[in-house]
Amino acid sequence: MIKRICAAARSVALGTTAVALILTSAGTASAVPGEPSPSVSGRPSAAPEASASPDVRLTATPQEIAEAKAAEAYWTPERIALAIPANPDKGAEKQKSLGDMMKSPSRFDDRGVATTGVFLISQDDDPQSDPGKRDQFCSASSVASPTKSLVISAAHCLNDNDRFRNLAFAPGWKVDPKDKSKGVAPYGVFPIKPGKIWLDGRYLSQGPVKADDLDFAFLKTGPNSKGQFLENATGMGNELTTLAASGNLNQKNVTLIGFPGSSKSPLVCPSTQTKAYDDRFLEIACDGFAPGVSGGPFLRNFDGKRGDIIGVIGGYKTGGKFDNISYSSQFDADVVRLYNQAVNDYPPDQPSGIDGMGDAGMWRHATAAATGQFHTSSQKTKDGDLIVKWSDGEMTLYPGDQSQGFHTGCTAGQPCETQLAKPNKLWAEYADVITAGDYTGSNAYDLMVKWVDGEVTIYKDIDEKTKLPTSSDEHPSNEIKVAGSGSTWKFAKGIATGKYGGNTWTDDLVVRWADGEVTKYTNVDGAGFHAEQQLLSPNDLWKNHAAIIAGGDFDGSVNSDFDLFVRWTDGELTIYEDLGANGLKKENKLKAANELWTHSRVIVPGEFGGNLWEDDVFVRWSDGEVSIYGNTQADALGREYQLVPPPAHLGLTPGSQRNEESCDTECGPGRLRHLTKS
Repeated sequence: MIKRICAAARSVALGTTAVALILTSAGTASAVPGEPSPSVSGRPSAAPEASASPDVRLTATPQEIAEAKAAEAYWTPERIALAIPANPDKGAEKQKSLGDMMKSPSRFDDRGVATTGVFLISQDDDPQSDPGKRDQFCSASSVASPTKSLVISAAHCLNDNDRFRNLAFAPGWKVDPKDKSKGVAPYGVFPIKPGKIWLDGRYLSQGPVKADDLDFAFLKTGPNSKGQFLENATGMGNELTTLAASGNLNQKNVTLIGFPGSSKSPLVCPSTQTKAYDDRFLEIACDGFAPGVSGGPFLRNFDGKRGDIIGVIGGYKTGGKFDNISYSSQFDADVVRLYNQAVNDYPPDQPSGIDGMGDAGMWRHATAAATGQFHTSSQKTKDGDLIVKWSDGEMTLYPGDQSQGFHTGCTAGQPCETQLAKPNKLWAEYADVITAGDYTGSNAYDLMVKWVDGEVTIYKDIDEKTKLPTSSDEHPSNEIKVAGSGSTWKFAKGIATGKYGGNTWTDDLVVRWADGEVTKYTNVDGAGFHAEQQLLSPNDLWKNHAAIIAGGDFDGSVNSDFDLFVRWTDGELTIYEDLGANGLKKENKLKAANELWTHSRVIVPGEFGGNLWEDDVFVRWSDGEVSIYGNTQADALGREYQLVPPPAHLGLTPGSQRNEESCDTECGPGRLRHLTKS
């Protein structure tokens, strides 16, 4: 197998001069005179390109006006008022008010702010378990551009730009002067054009934790129902301004604006100052910025209508967990690159994968995986790691990073991807099923292997220094044989390790046999298998249709009883809650029969995210795409994090030829969404 090599570092040091972006009289963008535009090797200049026509040529089409009327019909003031914040975490936690320390001047402005409003979202495929609460909102603001149509908000308000409908922007949202209990959109509702959402591909792949320095998104609006383009209706938007050097993150005369909760008017914190946080974020102290404010602008030199936009609420911890401290990702060449894409109507980024994880062509060779706390650093922090078996017999350990991904060894001081066994015939041809748990009671995870001849072997206390055997003549000291060659275990087709009763150790097994029988073993150890219990007698359903079984803890209960995850041959996903207590009686249908999940090839639940439950589901798809569904619940898949994007030859690269137009042979969620959207 061709091994992985580390990609170049994502961040590139920029120049020390801030660049303010303005519009010339011709309607094109340029840098402020006298201020140089720092450039980055391999990247666009920090000054924007602008080739769109001046506003005099902008004319709304009948179709655009019809779309605007449809948006207004959907986003009534009543519906907007009932929408919930798309990011319930920003400002959700309380701490002592900063009011006494800083005399926070934040206040609601019932006059509204023309360039700032609510970004309205209706989710089409929301994985969260909030039935009936699909209408959501963030804060957003208009950005000056030749198109007269651009809006900026936080990337975390979108996460995945293929899953939404009825996107719209209502600038100037404020209290209705005729009825103080209601809000009004004085300039109308501006629908977001389909497919005109620009997020950085690294953010799409890596999410709000790993890519928190890229938490911004541009969106292109259509005209309102009167045929007016955004800046023609509200006046010029805010001027995009970069702060390319860390020393420039300390700014004065900055106004923060957002719409907390169900407020009818913007909360404005005027003429305060920012400071640098971690040399990557703007930090601002101002009371009251609770859920709903995500995407709201940091405006320098605000004149009551517009200013220089130097950030949006987001970035570190998606804008901050307290309502009196807010953050923004640093605006540098990355934000300008997206602006240029939006101005020139370039294709939006596709998810770009995680540095060092390799590509889809490589991951099609990942034939099995097991999860546990293997790396010595993970044994201390209780992070979940991943062991991968490759088609050539190589065995690889990826340490988890607690951010729905894995360390690959590209950054100094981090745990590294390590090779447990070089490519070999033993593992390639004879290792049938692998799983992992703490079977030997040493507070370290062991690897269990069921070989094709029925032998079952435990390799005790796996860590980054372990060397697994590569031939049948090798028998390392940590090898324990718990079933011999020719045993009935040659008929075991699926093994799911978990905590299914008996004790709090991950040392119990659920086994699907070749005839469809399902049994449970508790307290498996170095002496073998104990306390076998039959959960199902032989049957055709489990014999022919239970394609993959895996253990995880999805129901959020405080007990240690694991749940059983089953992927059926028709793509249906089922979770059996608290298997130790309920057997296979408490069944939840996580996903109805569908084409996509028939293409899942390796499924391993683990603890890859920010909690201590094994509720994050690692999936390798038939086309080599790799995903993690973080914080999956017993009745709802979690948010998808794409670790490895689909192969480019499947038509996901702008301008490429599509050789296939279906998911018949190879597929994954990225490809399926692309084909559906097309």
